[in-house]
Amino acid sequence: METRKVAETISSDVKTAEKKHSLFQNDGIGLAFLLTLIVIITLMLLLSIVIPDKKISERENRTLATFPKFTFSSYFSGEFNTGIDDYFSDNFPFRDAFLNVNDKITKLTSQFSKGGDDGIVVIQTGERDLGGEGFGDYEEQNADTGEEVSN
Repeated sequence: METRKVAETISSDVKTAEKKHSLFQNDGIGLAFLLTLIVIITLMLLLSIVIPDKKISERENRTLATFPKFTFSSYFSGEFNTGIDDYFSDNFPFRDAFLNVNDKITKLTSQFSKGGDDGIVVIQTGERDLGGEGFGDYEEQNADTGEEVSN
């Protein structure tokens, strides 16, 4: 009998814990958040369909990607998928506004960083790894002849 009471207690504790961790708890806050997210995603999708694509980015001084033409060979080689990725990276609603916000956030956060973003980090692996040595101590080999070249 005592084992049955323990099992019932554990079962009721698990049910209580499941209720506490429900997405729709706290008077629908989770549900409201989920619905807001769905509405935002749907609006962005509809805007990307309705708003015509820009051909040139004056801000970046470059031509934006166009929608790639589908062929089976481009699909299986991966060119189509890369083209789709480039297209959606260049053509989404309010892209310039998002880039401006990103620039402002970057400028604001760079004011608080100690070294700034002007440092150079060199990471090499394999046979050309510097192994902790400075560039002045590194002997480089000529790729054609195999002879060592001093810096």
